[in-house]
Amino acid sequence: MQKNERCAVPRSESSRAMPSAVTSVLLMGALTVTSAFAQLYDTDTLKTMCTNMELEECESEVCGVYRLNENSCVKLLTMERDFTNAQQTCRIFQGNLVKVQNEEEHKKLLCMMLRLFPFRLHYWIGAVRGDDDGFHWFDGSGPVEFAPWREGQPNNFNREICVWMNSGTWGAWNDGACSVMNSVVCQITM
Repeated sequence: MQKNERCAVPRSESSRAMPSAVTSVLLMGALTVTSAFAQLYDTDTLKTMCTNMELEECESEVCGVYRLNENSCVKLLTMERDFTNAQQTCRIFQGNLVKVQNEEEHKKLLCMMLRLFPFRLHYWIGAVRGDDDGFHWFDGSGPVEFAPWREGQPNNFNREICVWMNSGTWGAWNDGACSVMNSVVCQITM
């Protein structure tokens, strides 16, 4: 079986299969949007927005690794992990938890999530609260400048350090306890 057949990505909602324990995904494209406040989406609006999205598969020995931007690819995993184990899982793929740096990446990631899964999962991303109470990327690359927080977030209830997305609605970020079990989005530099 050729790689393209083995790693086929669904083309439409009707061809979507239920996810396996370790289903992967990713995104393509150039980045152009600089908005600091992304729109949050209900399922129907997101379906409409994502109708014609195409995927560019990255060269990889692993299925389901897709282009996020010109320098990196991502892999979605439905397995649930706490934040520390999610990051360790990404290291297996020589990556880190994803950095969502602008609205265009945010939209692409959401479309991939929706395209592969007909339900909204929470996914760990690589943002963490620093000693200065601001959010920084876990890989040490700098402060989080794009952050589509859920209403009332971040609230630092009981010293919430880690961040996941799809909280309450598609795309919304939430600060929470690092011990919560969520799905994983890994970003791999190519």
